[in-house]
Amino acid sequence: MSRIAGRYDVVITIALFLFALVAQHEGWFALLEDQTLSFRHQLRLAYGDAKMLAPSPDVVLVNTDEAFFKAYKGFPLRRTDIGTIVTNLKSLGAKVVVVDMLMDFPSSYGEDPTLAAALSGVDNVLLASQVEFRDGAFVKINRPTAVLEKAAASGYVNIQSNSKLLTTISRLKIYPEITKEKDGWPLAVRAAAMYLDVEPALDGQTLVLGDLRIPLDHEHKLSVDFPPLPKGTRFLSESAGLGALDFLDLEKLDEGDLAELEFWIKDKIVVMGDTSEVSHDWFETPVGTVYGVEIIADSITSILKGAPLRTVAPLIDAVPVVVLLVSMVLLALFVPWPLVRGVVVAALGLGFGAIATWFYVRSGLVLSMCYGLTALLGSYLLVEFRQYMIERQQRQRIARTFGQYIPPQLVAEMSASGQEVTVGGESREMTVLFSDVRGFTTLSEGLSPQELTVLMNAFLSPMTHIIHDHRGTIDKYMGDAIMAFWGAPLHDADHARQGVLAALGMVRKMDELKDEFLDRGWKPIKVGIGLNTGTMNVGNMGSDFRMAYTVLGDAVNLGSRVESLTKQYGVNLMITEYTQAKVPGLVSREVDLVRVKGKTAPVRLYEPLGFEGDVDAQTRARVSEHLAALALFRGQQWNAAQAAFTALAAAEPDRVLFRLYLDRIDASRADPPPADWDGVFTHTEKG
Repeated sequence: MSRIAGRYDVVITIALFLFALVAQHEGWFALLEDQTLSFRHQLRLAYGDAKMLAPSPDVVLVNTDEAFFKAYKGFPLRRTDIGTIVTNLKSLGAKVVVVDMLMDFPSSYGEDPTLAAALSGVDNVLLASQVEFRDGAFVKINRPTAVLEKAAASGYVNIQSNSKLLTTISRLKIYPEITKEKDGWPLAVRAAAMYLDVEPALDGQTLVLGDLRIPLDHEHKLSVDFPPLPKGTRFLSESAGLGALDFLDLEKLDEGDLAELEFWIKDKIVVMGDTSEVSHDWFETPVGTVYGVEIIADSITSILKGAPLRTVAPLIDAVPVVVLLVSMVLLALFVPWPLVRGVVVAALGLGFGAIATWFYVRSGLVLSMCYGLTALLGSYLLVEFRQYMIERQQRQRIARTFGQYIPPQLVAEMSASGQEVTVGGESREMTVLFSDVRGFTTLSEGLSPQELTVLMNAFLSPMTHIIHDHRGTIDKYMGDAIMAFWGAPLHDADHARQGVLAALGMVRKMDELKDEFLDRGWKPIKVGIGLNTGTMNVGNMGSDFRMAYTVLGDAVNLGSRVESLTKQYGVNLMITEYTQAKVPGLVSREVDLVRVKGKTAPVRLYEPLGFEGDVDAQTRARVSEHLAALALFRGQQWNAAQAAFTALAAAEPDRVLFRLYLDRIDASRADPPPADWDGVFTHTEKG
């Protein structure tokens, strides 16, 4: 008990399964249970005992279908003709004739006496009645009209769904209190009793028909074992039914036709009903849509076969739920590994489902499924939720302990891994981003400290969201500048691509913010963004007084230099050749081949324009023209290079880059570079 103390998930699990036991006994979630019955019955039809499942040869349907009414040239069937069909069926040797047609109102044509006379002349004819309930309580039986009631017995045809939300028929219910009334049995039960020449009786939860004892469930319900249908047929009446038209006038038939009809009818239960579309007398069942008269026939067959489908006793039905309860409690208390719990719960659920299905298919035993499985799933989610909350609280404790000097990204990694973070770092390939606001001093003039704070928040917040959306880590804010990196603390093989996507997103966002800033009386912000990819040192660095998770190294410094140079080239965004090489499909304009301050090796700089498929043909053509112009420039073909850059500048007069190269051409003419010039431009200042 000490283990259970404080374990609200275990307490709720026990309560959940106890509720499932009560709900299972009362059938509160019958709609869900019916879905499992439908699934199991389809498997029973496919893999069950074909002989046991086959429709009874002792039950025959006589239908008034669409073809009948077309030939009959009228609707509905006249009661005088009902009497004629019943008389003819009896003359052909039918042992019991069941008329599934409710006739509780007098005939508009005054035909009831004629029909009563026809019924009085034969034995073992059953008419349909209907039980009236009010607020779930029995009120009365709506029997056939007084004239017809004296002529023939009746049975009620109420078809009750297990669910109050959706009518799905799978069981026949017998009401013990109604059996004490005159003709107080279901039509199917009464028909089977007439066929066996016995009186029906109830013995507790057992329906007794002479020597035939049929077990019912605790609610006095009988599971209907719907039979399989031949391929190409949708309804039982199509394969086990005869047209009522054949029985309207036997005098027109020769001896051969009469003999054939007698073969189908003699000594059998004939169920006569309407299977025309206009009747709308159809219901959903585990095998699909079935006409009401067919449900009566299937119910009679299930009774005569001794109930092939039998619901287990409530105590036996409760055993699987109790086993699942004990298993779930043991898992919650003694198994700390989520994966193991998940596997065991899946095995329990699938195992129970397989066992319940096997019993249904092979033995006809009906075990409740949905209640135990639902309780199992609910309790599993509850246990996992508690475990999640515990881990979340642990992460919060770590954040409270270390969050004052360790970035949130590192706290999250430490929480996920369960490992302590040391002061030392490691070397790995990463991508770094630097961004800076152009003309920040001028921009801030005339703004109060409060207004400047609001402006910077309006700028930094969306930029930070974009970086985070692309899995970046904010290293630091440096006034109006942002430093971020990709590839740490979590390894990311796609770090360069994510960095470029974030940078492009930041540039687009600044264009979107332009109107908003103007509306608020601010000058539009322009940024310069530089990225570089390379090997960097990353780790928790600092002093005994303050530490920060950051990156250091030559590759970081180069990224900072690239950002500084964006202003000279008049571009918002530049990346190095190392980043460009790591991002397949990135369309970029080569800006320059340079040596930055403090570096000896040259590096190519690019302006990303977008990805293949997103960049229009005109822009791609300009990029090609620019690349050709660069080749002419580096080849010291000044005239051709000047013509090329002049044409580019005319097409895009606002682009600083083309004017810069025209100025360089003029300078090179005045002071030509050496013959072995490699085309590299050396920057002597940071930018």
